[in-house]
Amino acid sequence: MKIQELSGKKVCILGFGKEGHAMFRAIEDHAPDAHVTIADRNPDPINAWIAANSPTNPTKLKHSLNSHGGETVWLQKIESFDVIIKSPGIPHQPEFDSVKNKLTSSTQIFFDTIKDSGAIVIGVTGSKGKSTTSTLIYEILKAGGKDVSLIGNIGEPAISHIEEAKTGKIFVMEMSSYQLMDLTVSPQIAVVTSFFPEHLDYHGSLEAYKDAKKHIAKYQTKDDVIFYCATSEGATEIAQTSSGEKIPFSATDCPVKIEETKLIGDHNRSNIAGAYTLGLRLGLDSKKMIDVIKSFRGLPHRLQSLGVHHDIEWVDDAISTTPESTIAALDALGDRVKTIILGGQDRGNDFTELAQRIKHSAVKTVILFPGTGPRIREAIGDAHADVCFQEADSMEKAVEIAKKHTMAGAIVLLSTASPSYNMFKNFEEKGEEFKRWIML
Repeated sequence: MKIQELSGKKVCILGFGKEGHAMFRAIEDHAPDAHVTIADRNPDPINAWIAANSPTNPTKLKHSLNSHGGETVWLQKIESFDVIIKSPGIPHQPEFDSVKNKLTSSTQIFFDTIKDSGAIVIGVTGSKGKSTTSTLIYEILKAGGKDVSLIGNIGEPAISHIEEAKTGKIFVMEMSSYQLMDLTVSPQIAVVTSFFPEHLDYHGSLEAYKDAKKHIAKYQTKDDVIFYCATSEGATEIAQTSSGEKIPFSATDCPVKIEETKLIGDHNRSNIAGAYTLGLRLGLDSKKMIDVIKSFRGLPHRLQSLGVHHDIEWVDDAISTTPESTIAALDALGDRVKTIILGGQDRGNDFTELAQRIKHSAVKTVILFPGTGPRIREAIGDAHADVCFQEADSMEKAVEIAKKHTMAGAIVLLSTASPSYNMFKNFEEKGEEFKRWIML
């Protein structure tokens, strides 16, 4: 459905986070006759936004659905709407079963709206590496003189950029499994960086998670192309879903040594290879691309050294919310890691391999957050009885413990192998809290 087709319809925006805000503004600009209701489990962001923004045409905002008598009723009367635009972070609800034909997303509306504009979307997904790869592709294309915007998970919501769509425009779009799962369209160019178990609490199973990721390729035509990490079995399987050209890449295709870059970790060779291989396919100059790769500084909260404080080096890898990504962090930093902060929301991940990796590391102290902390402790304890376990129910406490138990010159690594929604709003907040307390 194109955004203009929302005019005159009763529209419900489910979820009023970043994408919900952007969707509302887009409707104001492109479908001013729509009758919009905003529904969120938490009424506070709705009321705060209304008070702060004073919408230009407040009659469109008919009402917000709050809570009544302690019982959540934000999905009440959902069947009364013509179109329901669901934000990606909202998992399936029983109320959705009867309105499947009315459900859509801002991502779907974006793709439908720009379909005939001549613009190209490069969609990037993966269990790890998608943010780094997306940003590197963007920087390479920008240096190559392309008209390019970085959108999606890593940038602004795609729906905010529909006016930019025209022939010659390229959108580099980081795409999560949440955004992909209900799509009925795929980007003309797709990149799959990796695949391993993640978000299982949201999707319900590994196969459901993989099926969601497959949507980046499922609706491609024979004229489209997908780049995929050949050393990832899951990424390879996802790529085979495409009807278009399939182009593999691996770390061996990285045109530089990792020591020549400002990135940490051998796993980044694969991310670089994906961006470089795509650039070659688009006809970009190899030397210019290598210059960009060498100067690229990476992204915050991704193996980011915060420097030496209290005679200890502190590394923020708050983005790592799976055992696999934490293992990659340990591989990247080596035996200087003496203390690691683990734990958070329990999504059912298996910590056996992480326990084995810690057994064969120089880690002496493991600081555990609530949630997965007990399971991680059990897994590591079975493999490595000599490690010292400490528990912390806040970042302040975790940093305090780390200062006391870490020798001078060593690394304290924040790489929790679990999401932390039970303690923090998102991984960015977790990383900023880490930085805040180590500076004191």
